[in-house]
Amino acid sequence: MLGELHASEREYDELRAALRRMIPLRQNIRDLKRLVEASEMLLLHIHPNWDGRQIKPSRARTWKSPFKPGDQGQFALSILREAQDWLRPREVAELMLRRIEHDPDDDDTLHRLANSVGNYFKKYEGELVESRGSFAKEWRVIQL
Repeated sequence: MLGELHASEREYDELRAALRRMIPLRQNIRDLKRLVEASEMLLLHIHPNWDGRQIKPSRARTWKSPFKPGDQGQFALSILREAQDWLRPREVAELMLRRIEHDPDDDDTLHRLANSVGNYFKKYEGELVESRGSFAKEWRVIQL
């Protein structure tokens, strides 16, 4: 019985803590709803045919690659193959973004793409690509 008492008290405390977290969330939801409604009114004023149901909500703090899933790694390999030289992931990313005419001042996308390209190369190191150096590795396609 004592174990059941402690378990019930613990569950009660967890629920009280969850309730305290809900109060500011409720206010945040109200504020966000008001902002969305105001934004919709503004958009409708500027573009009378605008329909918010056609817009897919984006998740906060997530990065969306400018490349289709599965194309990014293959594109990076083709850039590396065309270069026929050692390149760093950042250089490959710059060439990729330039090729699709992406905004050259978008440092966030460049940085994230360079990390993604570097991870892709690490995944296939020894199979498709080889590297040299330790920090800011340079990569090239394995010559057969």
